[in-house]
Amino acid sequence: MKVRIFLFILFILFSTLPAFAQEDCSDQFKTELEHISGVEAVTQNKSGFLAILDNSNHKKTVTITSKINKLRKKRNGQCDFSGVAIAVIDNNFESIKNVSPKTLSNKDLAGLLYNYVYKLSPVQVEENLKGYQKLSELDPEEKYYKSRIEHYTNRSELLKTRAEYIARCLKDYPKDKDILDLKIKRDFYLFVVAGETPLKTAEKFMDKIAEEIPRPEKKMCVIAYNADLSNRETSCPDEYRPMLDSTEEELLMRHVQSLPGYKVLQNINGYAALKKLNPGSTLYTQKMDAYRAKEKGLQHFFNLRTVSGDKLISTNSNRAGTLYATINKQALEGKSESANHKLFRLLTDYYAVSGYAYKKCVLKNSGGETLGTITCNKSGCTFKK
Repeated sequence: MKVRIFLFILFILFSTLPAFAQEDCSDQFKTELEHISGVEAVTQNKSGFLAILDNSNHKKTVTITSKINKLRKKRNGQCDFSGVAIAVIDNNFESIKNVSPKTLSNKDLAGLLYNYVYKLSPVQVEENLKGYQKLSELDPEEKYYKSRIEHYTNRSELLKTRAEYIARCLKDYPKDKDILDLKIKRDFYLFVVAGETPLKTAEKFMDKIAEEIPRPEKKMCVIAYNADLSNRETSCPDEYRPMLDSTEEELLMRHVQSLPGYKVLQNINGYAALKKLNPGSTLYTQKMDAYRAKEKGLQHFFNLRTVSGDKLISTNSNRAGTLYATINKQALEGKSESANHKLFRLLTDYYAVSGYAYKKCVLKNSGGETLGTITCNKSGCTFKK
């Protein structure tokens, strides 16, 4: 009895070995295919293999096909790949062809290609559309492929409309004196506007764009701030509410980071607004404190006094990132050139300690003549006459 059982087990073992070997050979062949340069992905089923290439260049396709044929003819231990059915398709899903003597039918090819297209991300709209169009071409009777083509065609049109509308908004807003800045992410629009009716101003601009180019069918979330970011208004569909806080913070951060460093008050307002959105952020606190220190230092610089108590800097202005400071004429009159140069050096040192909100500060006399320029960088400030 024991001998019979032993012989039966041996029979089962030897009868299943070819199946195991065949399965191992298929996996080995698929792995080696995937390692060929120019092959993006490989799908397989009982009918054979499909290699999806990473380009559509004819010359490269010929080279890759040659490598696949070379692999197919290679014998590796017990594995013989010569009878394997294999086809290749370019990354645009346009050209598909068999590259082995054993050919795959259109139905077989459709099954293999579907295994790849099905796993594409829904956000890969154009790839999905091209994939289902090819699948429908291979298997025209399959209604599911047609429904997917209709779905992704609509998605493609929606994306095109959205992209064109966004591009036009970004192109035209600098021409509108009421729109100070605009940041966009998909269906979220963040405006910084002049005046105290930010949402009304933003929507007026968007309506004007829609008169010339189609507005996206999908609803948009509009976030509008006034110039100093103290007044915020929104018009946002409920479906966007879960994403509103994080997206608004991202867009507002992009606005604040686009501000020049010398616009100290605007940076303070920007990080204060970000702090409201994310109170726990230590970065926003540090940035806000740093710009407040610069503003405080700048005011101290402007309020320097002479021995007689008069302001050392009588007037100041800024233009294109450069500070212009006019030295009180009483501070210069009757002084020697060396004494004045010493004063300018002291001003340079104090300006450096104050935080140099502007990288360049031009010193002038009351007659408008340039006395010299303070230039600052990370290593400090220098004065040049």
